[in-house]
Amino acid sequence: MGFDIAFIVGHVDDELLCPICADVLEEPVQSVGCEHAYCRRCIDQWMRLKQICPVDRSILLPEHLGNVSRLMRNMLARLKIKCSFTENGCDQLLQLEDFRAHVALCEHNPKLIVECKKGCGIKVPKDKLASHNCVEELRDTVKVLLDDLKDLKESQASQQLRIVTQRRELELMQYYISALRSSNPVIHGIGEQLDRYSLMQWGNALPLASVRNWGSLVSTPDIPMHVMVRESLRASGCPMHLFNMMVDRCHEDRWPKGLSTLNARRESQHLYQYVARLLPPLVIGKPCVVVLGGDNTHMPPDLVPALGMVLIFVDGVTEMQQEPQPELVYG
Repeated sequence: MGFDIAFIVGHVDDELLCPICADVLEEPVQSVGCEHAYCRRCIDQWMRLKQICPVDRSILLPEHLGNVSRLMRNMLARLKIKCSFTENGCDQLLQLEDFRAHVALCEHNPKLIVECKKGCGIKVPKDKLASHNCVEELRDTVKVLLDDLKDLKESQASQQLRIVTQRRELELMQYYISALRSSNPVIHGIGEQLDRYSLMQWGNALPLASVRNWGSLVSTPDIPMHVMVRESLRASGCPMHLFNMMVDRCHEDRWPKGLSTLNARRESQHLYQYVARLLPPLVIGKPCVVVLGGDNTHMPPDLVPALGMVLIFVDGVTEMQQEPQPELVYG
């Protein structure tokens, strides 16, 4: 625990030796009662077993320990110590306070970790460098990484299965709540919150869309387009209990009042600052986006859908670069 007395240069007074490890004091502390001094680590380990001074057996508790005298600190500061690797060629004479840092980085330490200069860049103990084989080490490293990758994939598969199970349980609960909404206003409110949460969780996984040409909006899609919207929503993982609702809301009849007619859209187009999310494109190549109520609380009330709506465009829609989204919490 202390400094090995065999490496100290010159005479060492007995007062500078730890009574527990018998080496020169390291990080010394002193009993305020009997004034005996010990290495900090030595006395800490000792007092886990006994609460007495190892010299005179007087009561010794942690609160009885303090700094050693200035005289003792000065005596320790005057000592010089040789490097532990003197026999390996190190001729450094050090002050005690510099000893540990020097030994950890001493170039004569055969166990010093160094980097292979042959090209692999692997770090090995210095005394193993001569027998180091880059190819074998890299092969072992690759094997370890592949094993780690396998474990991660298994963990990911397990987590995905758990997510799927929990999603199904949530959807069942949401179906149950939907059935109770008409008879219980409290349940109705909870159901609205759950629907909003489900749509926003789904929406956060979709890329953001930039709409440059609102004039290309398809307001009255025909039956084939409805079918394609259904497939696009299914491919994007739209919550199943809201699936039919979102399919229906690709027609202007189901849009907010400010979007429900061509004249209304012309009058309010200068206000369009929607946060829109890109769905997989329709089979015919037309871009398709969803606008969710939770994304657009900044918009005028007559332009915000209660939950969400689907918009089909002829052109003028591109994907935006998106910052990672924080996890949503709805109260």
